[in-house]
Amino acid sequence: MLTSISPLGERARGNRWSLTVTWLVLGTLAGGAALGAVLGALGRSLPVTLAENWRLAALALTGAAAALWDLKVRRFPVHRQVNEDWLSAFRPWVYGWGYGLQLGAAIVTAVNTALVPMFMLAALLTRDPMSGLLVGAAFGAMRGLTVTLNRRVRNAADLRRLHHRLDALAHRARRLGALAAALLAAVAAVALVT
Repeated sequence: MLTSISPLGERARGNRWSLTVTWLVLGTLAGGAALGAVLGALGRSLPVTLAENWRLAALALTGAAAALWDLKVRRFPVHRQVNEDWLSAFRPWVYGWGYGLQLGAAIVTAVNTALVPMFMLAALLTRDPMSGLLVGAAFGAMRGLTVTLNRRVRNAADLRRLHHRLDALAHRARRLGALAAALLAAVAAVALVT
């Protein structure tokens, strides 16, 4: 999807990349926010006896597990991608919005990092739809903005360079995700003991 919605691809389809990306990012915000709000609302059904300390401990443990997973394992078993037939079947705002919703909702597309279930647990543990919505919107925004990495793709050579660059940076990105999970775990652990 990252390479399909590039300035090169959109120009070939007679579309403006900036408009398609705008719809995609709006879709990721909406998808992430909706999932986060639902999870926050579902969190209300957690037993009231679950103290804040328990929730912080769960988040700290999940963060540590997510960091270890991302450092050791290549990917989760969910391999579904967005339907690329949409690119030729629909208008750019439809596939931009549709892809964005799916990316923001996280679990309906490929799950490449343990940060996805970690975000979902964080939204659930907020036990509040509005807080869950904010967690989800932040997740969706980060996932959606990755499409801007291809903003300079104007020809096939640019696209090949982008692929090589992304392949070269994949291990660093995985380590950065693991670091983010570890930091969240550390913050939760510090909050737990203070």
